[in-house]
Amino acid sequence: MSLSKQLLTLLTLIFLIVFSVNFFMSMNNIRSYLQGESEVHVQNTATSLGLSLSPHMENETDPILRTMMNAIFDTGYYKEMRLLDVDGNELVRLSNPDDVSGVPDWLIELLPIKTATAVSEISNGWNIAGSLHVTSNPGYGYLKLYEQFKSTLQLSLLILVAATLLLLVVLRMILRPLQAITRQADDISAGKFTTIDELPWTREVRSVANSMNSMSIKIGQTIQNLNSRLDKLTDEVNRDPLTQLFNQATFNVDIKQLLSTGEAGYVIYIKLDALSAIIKKHGKHAVDNLLKSFSGELQQMPFPALRCYRWYGSEFAVIQTGADGNDVKALAQQVQRIASRLGEQYDQHDLLHMGIVPFARNSEFERLQPALIEAYKQALLIGENAYFIKQDTLSSMNDIGWKTTIEQVIAEDGIIITFTNAAYSYDDNLQPQLVMREAFTEVRDNTGQPFPIGTLFSMAEAFGASVALDQHIVRKVLQQLSQEATPAPVMINLSRSALSSAEFQQWLANEISQSNIDPALLAFGVSAYIAAKDLDAYRQFSLFVRQLGAASLLKRYSSDVIPVDMLKDLQIDYIRLARELTKDIHSNTHKSDLLNTIQQIASLIEVRVLAESVINNKDFQWLQQAGLFGISR
Repeated sequence: MSLSKQLLTLLTLIFLIVFSVNFFMSMNNIRSYLQGESEVHVQNTATSLGLSLSPHMENETDPILRTMMNAIFDTGYYKEMRLLDVDGNELVRLSNPDDVSGVPDWLIELLPIKTATAVSEISNGWNIAGSLHVTSNPGYGYLKLYEQFKSTLQLSLLILVAATLLLLVVLRMILRPLQAITRQADDISAGKFTTIDELPWTREVRSVANSMNSMSIKIGQTIQNLNSRLDKLTDEVNRDPLTQLFNQATFNVDIKQLLSTGEAGYVIYIKLDALSAIIKKHGKHAVDNLLKSFSGELQQMPFPALRCYRWYGSEFAVIQTGADGNDVKALAQQVQRIASRLGEQYDQHDLLHMGIVPFARNSEFERLQPALIEAYKQALLIGENAYFIKQDTLSSMNDIGWKTTIEQVIAEDGIIITFTNAAYSYDDNLQPQLVMREAFTEVRDNTGQPFPIGTLFSMAEAFGASVALDQHIVRKVLQQLSQEATPAPVMINLSRSALSSAEFQQWLANEISQSNIDPALLAFGVSAYIAAKDLDAYRQFSLFVRQLGAASLLKRYSSDVIPVDMLKDLQIDYIRLARELTKDIHSNTHKSDLLNTIQQIASLIEVRVLAESVINNKDFQWLQQAGLFGISR
């Protein structure tokens, strides 16, 4: 019950108690007044009527006695009149029935009015001739009491309604600041650190509002500072410290993301072959200057959709998306000009060689680097600063083959589900507890060799079969969970199309409701890169799965893809860190500082952090001490 309803109920009860006591006392006083008035009235009637009857008492049979008594009795204010002679014999008796019409019985029982009887002696000269007995009729008193009861009750009800309305207005004015404070608390919980501009006039509530504003500002500033630090640390982790180009780990993440979303383009592998000769002639410092100069020239090349990387030592890579053969040739020729100009400065005309490979949706990441090395070796045979474009596809099948395979997988139940990447929560005082697993999908060809699963899903997206594939996977996962004696939480990967598919969401809700699996055991995951493509769609999907009682998870998470402070707004429950963020973290201060910052912000916005496939024991020990929600090995 809300505070306003509680206060309204309390004050109404107090009003009813006070009103009831006051009302009963008032009615009791009115009854006492009416009863006293009745006693005085019958006494006056008895006295005056007795004086009027006195001259006629000489003849006790005189009809004028009854006539005079009837004239007074017929007014109805009397229950009974009796005229007695001096010996006590009854001469005249007049009476009314006991019924009181129009008055409820409960009022008569609750507030009884006693009948008053007055006696007046009648004299004849100096002698007593008889006596007159007059008894009041309480019916008129009850009628007046009942009318007073109704009018008082009506007036009290009007006062109650008016007081209630006034109380509602006053309570609304008093509690409106509390509603603003509640909204502010909800905003803070959602990661929006708002302040209350119109402070309430009630001193106590104003103090609470000021405290809330102070807390919101401090938390907001803390997260802002952590985010600034996080951006800097993320950039340092993703870049080569000498050239400030992106490193090979970032290259691997980027190319996998491009392949998963069906992007097409070219990768250029560049290797500076003359570094050893330059070191002998000019020293290591000259090589560092050469690498910096070459990196700067790469970044300044006027080509669209270009991203440059330094792998290790003399190895560089360039990704150009949306390019055709002519575009990549122009790009390679520009690199040749840069090599010729820099080579002259160090007396090296043959500075580098380039291997170029195209990629598309059906390309397989595992085939990329061997193809680049092969193309580079072909360039070595061509001549100085030469390049070679290897046109061989990076896929084991063409588009028709992939489409046929996907259709067969769905029709023939060719999917194998295994639960991998088991993440445990580690506590010094407790046994490790399983907090999350991943439902890994595997598809094998006729020879028993696994298909590249990333390419399979990418091609399914291209052919419009990704939602059907997701449904098939979810159904198999639910079946396997139902067969477990003690089911544990599991993450199910979904495609980008499933996030915005109303048909899939309706199907998912029905499938979960019909199964005997607790929805709390299910976490639906996509990569951070896919979620970043359409944040609104992902937010709506996260809200949807929360309504089902399930959870949402971002895998391969890195703060440069989606800022940490946005996670609460996206209704995220879990993030699983990219493997590169935790690899060698025990010896990399940039990574350790980065993860500490992510963990601090995630704790503030109530998002649980998971680490994936931690191999090194020292890395595991460091992550265990960092207090992550779960770690898989």
